[in-house]
Amino acid sequence: MSSFENRYGKKLELNREIIMEKDYHKENLEKIAERFFSIAEQTGQLIFDGDPKTGKIEWYGAIEEFTGYTPEKFGKVDLEASKSLIHPEEQEMFWNTLMNSLKTGEKFEQKFRLERKNRTYIYVECSCVFLKNENNHVYRAIGLLKNITEREHNQEKLKISEENLLRYLQNFRGIGFQLDDNFDFVLLHGAVKEITGYEDKDFFSGKIQLAQLVDPEDRSNFFENRRKLSTASNYLVEQEYRMRNRNGNRVWVFESIQVIHSIDQTSRLYQGFIQDITERKIATESLDRAEKLRKKEIHHRIKNNLQVISSLLDLECDSLLSGTPDHKKIAEAFRESHNRIISMSVIHEELYNSRDMETINFASYLKKLTDDLFKSYKVGNSDIKLYLDVEDFFFEMDNAIPLGIIVNELVSNSLKYAFPDGRNGEIHIELQALDDKKSSNTTADFSMQNNVGPSSYFRLTVGDNGIGFPGSFDFKNISSLGLQLVNTLVDQIGGSIEIGNGPGTKYNILFKDS
Repeated sequence: MSSFENRYGKKLELNREIIMEKDYHKENLEKIAERFFSIAEQTGQLIFDGDPKTGKIEWYGAIEEFTGYTPEKFGKVDLEASKSLIHPEEQEMFWNTLMNSLKTGEKFEQKFRLERKNRTYIYVECSCVFLKNENNHVYRAIGLLKNITEREHNQEKLKISEENLLRYLQNFRGIGFQLDDNFDFVLLHGAVKEITGYEDKDFFSGKIQLAQLVDPEDRSNFFENRRKLSTASNYLVEQEYRMRNRNGNRVWVFESIQVIHSIDQTSRLYQGFIQDITERKIATESLDRAEKLRKKEIHHRIKNNLQVISSLLDLECDSLLSGTPDHKKIAEAFRESHNRIISMSVIHEELYNSRDMETINFASYLKKLTDDLFKSYKVGNSDIKLYLDVEDFFFEMDNAIPLGIIVNELVSNSLKYAFPDGRNGEIHIELQALDDKKSSNTTADFSMQNNVGPSSYFRLTVGDNGIGFPGSFDFKNISSLGLQLVNTLVDQIGGSIEIGNGPGTKYNILFKDS
């Protein structure tokens, strides 16, 4: 009896210990699960525990943060209902993969877009494991949903950035490179063959060195810049030099290179780019040559104009010395000489401001010239008015300077003689281009008289409503130096001059500009 009791008493005691041990493990598992769910909630993740047979799913973690639904509302979402939360483009693939894993029991991992309550989608990463019974059938699915939207967006940005960089390098008309601390290429990309004539592999293998291609005249400066790069911690070198490509052609290149360091900061690297600037250099050299020729031409014109000024002063001096010295006459001669010099200086001012330094805007020039003349004769506040009717014609220096002096002489005469005793008056200046319909007879006669071919014809009219010339006045035979000069300059430009009829004085000058 006792042995039976003892025997069964011992067995009973053993079962009690097993039950206590199970309770202990159960309590530990519950604590672990509680911690796990708490971590999931704090990190914004979602945990699910599902029964494949019934389709029921229990949800834990940051349900509202993750989905936008309350835990009570989302707790009603079962396996079938969860399908509608997946983006339509990904439903079929997701569901087929899930069904296959439920059959095989293999681990399920998938990325997809999940629809939240506010109808927006987030990127989700799903990891799920399956538990099997003794018959090897899946009876439970436990998994984790992780919000990877930010990561996906960053990857998308990185992808776009990489695509843009690749597109840039593909369209970049140059060579992007990276060098090691011995100045050997470790990276080459771009128009290597187009610029050097060699393949990338020729540089990587050491068959050819970049320094070998540099023109001997530029090599010293090339190596000096390499030396500076090797000794400075942060240094940028930008230089232009010539190289001989594989075909022996000379190529101008621009190189920008700077010091960088490897990710682990253990080695020194250099990176930069090379661009072919041959076309730009040729264009620049052509412009420089053209600029030198233009300056030479301008200097030549200035010399000629100074000679003209010298001749005018000689004529004025001869005129003054031919009679009894008259202080008033001398002062007037100086003023006239001054105005003639001003007329040429304004020409040069306009020339330097012109679009091509070959032609000047004659309308702009006449405005400045007549302003200076009115100031010179101190009629700025008088009742003599100037009317300019001149379009924007551009003339070369060979015509502009004589025309400027002609206008200077004729307007000066009007200001000095046309309005005595403070009379009111008007001075008119017009410049017209003569087309074939308006001037067929005039230009034909002019061409025959002056032996010129067809060209662009112009009429310059300078007139006033002053007292005019006396009836016996002969414009071609006169002692006035200014009017003699006008006749000479009209002949110089191959033109003709006539005095019009009517009150006041009116000069019509016909000329051509080629």
